[in-house]
Amino acid sequence: MSTDQLPEALRETIAKDIEPVRPLHPVWQRSLVVAVVATLVMASILFGFKMQLRGDMGQLPMWLSWGCAILELVAGILIVGLALRESVPGGAVPGRTVQTAILTGVALQILVGIMTWAHSAGVPMGADWFAKGIGCMSHDIAMILPTFAVTMWLVFRALPLRAPVAGLLGGTGAALTGDAITHLLCPMSDLRHVLVWHTGTVFGFMALGWLAGALWARHHWR
Repeated sequence: MSTDQLPEALRETIAKDIEPVRPLHPVWQRSLVVAVVATLVMASILFGFKMQLRGDMGQLPMWLSWGCAILELVAGILIVGLALRESVPGGAVPGRTVQTAILTGVALQILVGIMTWAHSAGVPMGADWFAKGIGCMSHDIAMILPTFAVTMWLVFRALPLRAPVAGLLGGTGAALTGDAITHLLCPMSDLRHVLVWHTGTVFGFMALGWLAGALWARHHWR
């Protein structure tokens, strides 16, 4: 059926619904926005608020302290880049690539924790381990939220067809950028602390990204 054969009422409804849209910037430019936000968060925490670095920095080799922090930051931004690519209709990321990116991000965060523990025992957990854990998780959330919020805004602005997948990637990448800062600040190397509170926060933002995508898709494509 051509447009000339459409009922007049339907043609008028379609015409009223047509609005100009702003074209999306390339994925690399939108990824750069996230990179700037994540870097500013890291710089403000470390230099603006002058947060004290972990006390055992001298016991950690440079590649493990600052090197792994930068590696996590870059890896997180790259995963966010996949989320922004996935968010563009027609630019779906292959399923195997999605799985590899998510597993790599989680494995990197855990591996950095294991290597840090192997080089330094850090501060003992102590009797108040629960309160310390809650404090660390609260700090993690505060450091991740700005990057996560900007990532989700850019993802949903592109109208993703697989919004939960894009949200999952975005949550993973944003959480990894925050953990890059935590790696330099948290003085506890005990794996029970790292895996429960810090890795747990990463999984929490992964789930939050997926849930945000699922809710957005349900509302938008209804």
